[in-house]
Amino acid sequence: MRVVFDDEALDDLRRIVARIANDNRSAAEALVSRVFDKAERLATPELTEMGRPGLDPGTRELIEYPYIIVYEVHPERGEIVVLSIVHGAQDRKPKE
Repeated sequence: MRVVFDDEALDDLRRIVARIANDNRSAAEALVSRVFDKAERLATPELTEMGRPGLDPGTRELIEYPYIIVYEVHPERGEIVVLSIVHGAQDRKPKE
């Protein structure tokens, strides 16, 4: 399976990185590496489902503290789609 980042997830990551980079550019770059590395592990078949069940049906959530990587597994397409990246302290509600 291949890992694909949805445009919304990339926008989330850009916003997070911009905020962190204001204070610490190297920490922002390190976070990007950690998020991409963690997401890429999902491509390994035995690790695809390693995230906890997500808030929204059909999603899973992978922790890269303090952020949550929200993703869906689409075996029929051979894809894992990263939908969003949110701060763990963010007040989240399921989509209706």
